[in-house]
Amino acid sequence: MRNITVSVSDETYRQARVWAAQRDSSVSAVVQYLLQTLPSISRAARAFPVRNSNAVNTPQLQNPTPELQPPPPSTSLPDFAL
Repeated sequence: MRNITVSVSDETYRQARVWAAQRDSSVSAVVQYLLQTLPSISRAARAFPVRNSNAVNTPQLQNPTPELQPPPPSTSLPDFAL
């Protein structure tokens, strides 16, 4: 597993920690889930279109691992304006 560094404002970080804690989770688990499901989010594809069709093929992100199943339908993820 790789570690990544993401820079966000203090307020964004605070809100993410509160949101994750309310769901007995962590910011890392939420970010991992979001990155794993990103390819299937159509809004993300529209917001970040592929710019170069000659680009080197990159591996597709895998489906969420069993321990990171999607939240139940009653739980909504925050709208990150994708």
